[in-house]
This record gives sequence, C-alpha cells and structure tokens, in this order.
Amino acid sequence: MNTNDEILFTKDVMKILRYGAMSAFIQFWQDKENGFPQPFRIGRRHTWYREDVEAWLEKQRELANSH
Repeated sequence: MNTNDEILFTKDVMKILRYGAMSAFIQFWQDKENGFPQPFRIGRRHTWYREDVEAWLEKQRELANSH
C-alpha cells in the first residue's frame, strides 16, 4: 500500500456492504471464515483500505459466478 490509498472508516465499509446494524457488521468482519480484510486502527477508529474491500468484493463475485 502507498500513502495515496483511500482509507475507509467503519461507516463507509458498512455502506458499501449494505450493513445497517453495527453489531452485525462487527460480527461479520470478526468471522475469519469470511476472509474479509481485517481492519487497522487510526487512533480509536477501525479503518480499511478501499482497495482491499473492493478486492474482497470482486473475489466474492467471481466465486458466485463460478458456481
């Protein structure tokens, strides 16, 4: 990653994945079986790189289309 990568906060990722409930989203990303990228912290906030979230979504699309 480089310093130009866009950083997403929890609410941003929830919106992309269409999660309405914070508790459901936390349970989702903490479940290692999902393979969802783990967040890193900036201060007290959980953050993700947009590139990692989009790559995970693309992988899910490919898996869905291969069945």
